Amino acid sequence: MVTKEFKKEYSKLNPKQKEAVDTIEGPVMVIAGPGTGKTTVLTLRIANILRLTDTPASGILALTFTEAGAKTMRKKLQEIIGDLALEVPIHTFHGFAASIIAEFQDHFPHLSRSKQITDVESETILRDILNQKKFRKLRPMGDPDFYIAKIIGTISDSKQEAWTPKKLSDFASDEIEKIKKDESSISTRGKSKGELKAEALKRIEKCERTIIFAEIYEEYEKKKKNERKIDFDDLIFELLKTLREDKLLLQSLQEKFLYILLDEHQDTNDAQNLIVRSIADFFDTPNLFVVGDEKQAIYRFQGASVENFLSFQKIWGSMKVIPLAYNYRSHQHILDASFNMIDKNYGEKEHKNLRIKLKSSAKEKARLLDLIIAGSPETEETYLLETIRKLLKNDNKSTIAIIVRKNSEVVKIFSLLEGSGISASAERGANIFSHPIGTLYFSLLEFLRNPGNVEALAETFGGGLWNLNFAKQVKFVKFVRSGNLEKIEKGIPALSKLQKEMSRKGSIEFLHLAADLSGFTDIVIRNPLSVEIWRGIIALAEDLTQTDNIENPKILIEKLFAYKKTAERRTIKINTGGTSSKITIMTAHGSKGLEFDYVFLPYATEESWIRKNHGSNFVLPKEKEGDDDIRDERRLFYVALTRARKHVSISFHNKNGLGREETALRFIDELDKKFISQIRLSEISKPKVIRNQTKRKEDFEQIEYTKRVLLENGLSVTALNHFLDCPNKFFYKSILKLPEAPSSSSEKGSAMHEALAQVWRSQDKKEKTITKIIEKAVKNYLKHSFLSIFEKETVLEELISNAPKVAASLKEHFSQDGKVYTENWIEIPFLKEVNLHGKLDALLEQENKIFVYDYKTREAMSPNAIKGETAGSDGNYFRQLVFYKILLEGNNRFKNKIIEPALVFVKPDSKGRCPIISLPIGKSDTEKVKSEVSSLLESVWSGKFLSQTCDDKTCQYCGYRKLALQK
Repeated sequence: MVTKEFKKEYSKLNPKQKEAVDTIEGPVMVIAGPGTGKTTVLTLRIANILRLTDTPASGILALTFTEAGAKTMRKKLQEIIGDLALEVPIHTFHGFAASIIAEFQDHFPHLSRSKQITDVESETILRDILNQKKFRKLRPMGDPDFYIAKIIGTISDSKQEAWTPKKLSDFASDEIEKIKKDESSISTRGKSKGELKAEALKRIEKCERTIIFAEIYEEYEKKKKNERKIDFDDLIFELLKTLREDKLLLQSLQEKFLYILLDEHQDTNDAQNLIVRSIADFFDTPNLFVVGDEKQAIYRFQGASVENFLSFQKIWGSMKVIPLAYNYRSHQHILDASFNMIDKNYGEKEHKNLRIKLKSSAKEKARLLDLIIAGSPETEETYLLETIRKLLKNDNKSTIAIIVRKNSEVVKIFSLLEGSGISASAERGANIFSHPIGTLYFSLLEFLRNPGNVEALAETFGGGLWNLNFAKQVKFVKFVRSGNLEKIEKGIPALSKLQKEMSRKGSIEFLHLAADLSGFTDIVIRNPLSVEIWRGIIALAEDLTQTDNIENPKILIEKLFAYKKTAERRTIKINTGGTSSKITIMTAHGSKGLEFDYVFLPYATEESWIRKNHGSNFVLPKEKEGDDDIRDERRLFYVALTRARKHVSISFHNKNGLGREETALRFIDELDKKFISQIRLSEISKPKVIRNQTKRKEDFEQIEYTKRVLLENGLSVTALNHFLDCPNKFFYKSILKLPEAPSSSSEKGSAMHEALAQVWRSQDKKEKTITKIIEKAVKNYLKHSFLSIFEKETVLEELISNAPKVAASLKEHFSQDGKVYTENWIEIPFLKEVNLHGKLDALLEQENKIFVYDYKTREAMSPNAIKGETAGSDGNYFRQLVFYKILLEGNNRFKNKIIEPALVFVKPDSKGRCPIISLPIGKSDTEKVKSEVSSLLESVWSGKFLSQTCDDKTCQYCGYRKLALQK
């Protein structure tokens, strides 16, 4: 299999790149610095393996560090070999672990019903553990939560390094003995002569704290397991643990993956390396291909290290090392200046094979790097804005990156550009407690929990709640000052209604009601960022509700304020700006793997970049050396510099906004001076702020936000159905994901889906057993539901009474032979780099057939009604079945099977039956749905969807859009 694209791309390779692509057998390490074409090498090598061997595409495993990296690799491979690229497993490590756990469910029975633990649940479990007397040392009186975040972080570090509680405890105990026996630990002078030195005592205290930590870690894992909870690191940790204990699974993976390619190897940690080693160990000289660059190892805080990078070379001494010396991104001045700096990370003879001086093969003409020295932040920022304005005017096709060290600086730069009328995109953190939308909502809750707090009520007037015009705001503020609450309640009936409903509604339901009646929802819907903050508040409330099983709104509100007081911060990630923006603002960590024409590095000071190392609170088997932090920051600055194609501009200010002296970042002085042009600025006035809030700009932001959500998250059939119902419904429900109060129907469906998944996983399919599983599962699910007590009881009563009928009717259905996959996530590429995805309730694989079952907790529908061919029917269910068939036909595991989707109605009819209805799906049906998806994407990319409405005059989502336009 040789494609024209393969020949074309292969012909462009330099000799070392060709050697890497052609060496398909045995262990190989490629040293690939920035811009050396590693993605091209990786993808062409995969294509070459398929060309020269009989290895199936599914037998080649490619692992990379980020989702963006995996997506880029797959796209590049698809350009070279076509749709066969879809059959090559290309994953992040977490994605790979999740795929193995999903495919080999019977090897991970303890994870079958586990759910992701929330931050609140983690903290609650740890508080319960720390309340025990034996752990009092880690719960100081003045600040009892002092160690919680540190314990959570160290547990994560331990899993990334594959350290068990026992290993940590044994290590700390051994350290204590070493310290006591070490002569250098004994004082030889003064009153303490013959006793342990203060430094040794501190180290022993740290070791003792570590032994306590190890016990807490062990108890934490047990409690998590009992509650069927897993955290992010558990996926890799559990896969590694199972591979060590389950020889059959290990052998299955070793026989399946004949070639392994590992990208960004310098960023892997011990646990990830051990997984790769376990699979590769099947052969004495495995077909393992690792690509990386130690100079770009910027994730030591996640367990990555130089030792990890070199570990495979030590294991397989015959590993071939291929250095790539040509850079196709940056001009030579950028490469030489940055190399002179990064070379300071090594001793004279240290790692000479890794210190490859890159030669530029880029077309750009070399120019000196700018070093801008300003007297103040305002001068530096004004220069930055003016320079960017000139660039946009003179070179408007180029891309620009503004790279900073801290998230707070991302926010600052974004605000500067936005206020100056310059469009940019950025990913930044936002604190739901301090953001104006969060502050406004908590003012509302403060008044509802304490009606005597009239200051909080006045804040809601000022924030725009209650849909009051300015005159009424002034009037009601006067009533507040005079203490005339009766007139306020008379003028705003919603206040009294909310006080009454607080004792009637479910906890989460009440938060939504308060948002609706106060006019808060009307404010939120005007801005995607506001919706993100609102979602963050509801997510926190749901975490608290589930953790403590809160049903009373008053108790939940008190818990929210208690959490707010102790946590101070609850940060969520927010993407702002457009996908098509020429300017991207990011942290240096976020810039890894990207490239831009122009790179600006403002705030390049010691104060911004060099963080004080407070050390670990515990003694760990692998600890940083004293100068490791500086080396890490130097690598990070190197990564930021080498993102540039055409030009780099570094800037710093001598004094901060308070007039305090600031110091230029030490790495600036390490850059080769021959390639630096220094510019010292005189004082410049503060940049003018331009308030550009036209409807055109707001529409642009919403279009770009929608495009980003689709590019990052893909499209589900639910979103497609929302769009076909009403484009505004699609925008508010599927894109902004406006939080909604839980409904009885949706919770009923979720409870039954959980129950039926457990039935499929059970070995016993007797009628009585099925009934018991359903009863137990729905009770357990609804116990954690956000419905009110009355609604829970109503839903539970219905599901329990129907359970025996469901078991009797579907006993044969659940007893079918074949391999079963429950709640299976399928994702395939489509148009405009947008993926289609869906979670399928149950898949049953029988030889050349795949049966797809989707369960509905409503009364049965006729085939015509399902297809939307009767009065009042919409065809959404049929579209769902067609969509699932498209997903499976595009999935490499199922694409060659006969696919038969069916709806299973699990609300028994009058005769106790639960009908299973399968409808024929032809090519015309799949083409129609694909066409509908294409129309949706065209509508979004053109922006037409924002001006489209539905025919329903009472549509709440069209109402939201009207409100937003009235702003």
